Amino acid sequence: MKQTILRAVVITQLFLAANAGLLFAQADSSIEAVKCLGNNAQLRHGGEWTRLTREMRMRGGITLFTNGTFQVKEGKTRLLKKGQILRADGNLLNADGSITPVFDHIAMSGKVTVFKDGEAEALVVALTLPDGSVINPDGSYTRPRGQRSRLVDGQLLTLDGLTMAGLDTVTFCNGKVIVYKAGTLFTLHSPEQIMGMCDGDQVKGDGVVTAKDGRITQLSEGQTITVEGLRASW
Repeated sequence: MKQTILRAVVITQLFLAANAGLLFAQADSSIEAVKCLGNNAQLRHGGEWTRLTREMRMRGGITLFTNGTFQVKEGKTRLLKKGQILRADGNLLNADGSITPVFDHIAMSGKVTVFKDGEAEALVVALTLPDGSVINPDGSYTRPRGQRSRLVDGQLLTLDGLTMAGLDTVTFCNGKVIVYKAGTLFTLHSPEQIMGMCDGDQVKGDGVVTAKDGRITQLSEGQTITVEGLRASW
């Protein structure tokens, strides 16, 4: 009986030791966002910013480092720039209000741009995807079964050709509204100017946002909100 118990204890200890790295590597779902302050990474939990004191992981295979850098899966290490906020959903919010996924992707905004490891490169020759789809630099494409059409501004795809969900933003800064919609920044110069968003919300130049369900929100100075972006299939 004692030998059986001893074997059980040893097996349990070995199991815990073998899985310690796995447990540590699991994504911390409590992380809301991360930014860089000086040479230090700052995490947001429950609305409060605190210093990152050890390497941590976010969902989507994003690793955070204490010096304000991050890595997506096995990609290269990237630096969080001043004013940038890396959100828990894997989108990088920039100081000007623009937002983009940190994951490799293809974006259409007047022309096709391919993002790999955070580096943007305009498409200059036709790109053939793993499923046989061919995308041209102007956004026109041919699908494997011969369907032909064109990507629309704001459309996002993975490098495997899967549709990605994008986000748009509304920022109230210095008394003016800046909208990032379908990959382009717009400024509403008049308080009475109104712009419709892809999700059906309406934004007014005085910072009032009217949701499609009728809810009204008055943005405060310096506030940025995100809304659903274009949902385009192909």
